[in-house]
Amino acid sequence: MDTECTILNEVTKKSSENFKVAVTSKNGKLVDQHFGQTTDFMIFEFTGEDYKFLETRSTKKYCNGGNELNNEYRRRKEAIETISDCDAVLSMKIGLSAQKKLRELGIDCIEYCHTVERGLKYLQTMRSKKVTKISLHPVALF
Repeated sequence: MDTECTILNEVTKKSSENFKVAVTSKNGKLVDQHFGQTTDFMIFEFTGEDYKFLETRSTKKYCNGGNELNNEYRRRKEAIETISDCDAVLSMKIGLSAQKKLRELGIDCIEYCHTVERGLKYLQTMRSKKVTKISLHPVALF
């Protein structure tokens, strides 16, 4: 029984803390870039209901249409390391291999194609629903 309470408390705690989101965008206005094609990640931080832009982090695109398979693995690893302190990534598209690696690090993958602002609000809404659902129905953890 203590295990279930601990899990519930950890989920609730994680949702109330600050969390970081990496966003893939060509111009900073739209979530319009594939994870493997991005050269810059926009990093945002959520604090409760608010979020703010923190910084831009540069990386090398790794998805070259299969032309450079030897470099692709290394570059994907570098891109993921660039955002390894983030809790989520918001991207127009994320390949299955990258999703798997990101999830292994505890980074949520959200595919979304609209404005950055709307994408961040969507992520915040989904995150709060996830916590509310678990908080309202703790029996599901048993």
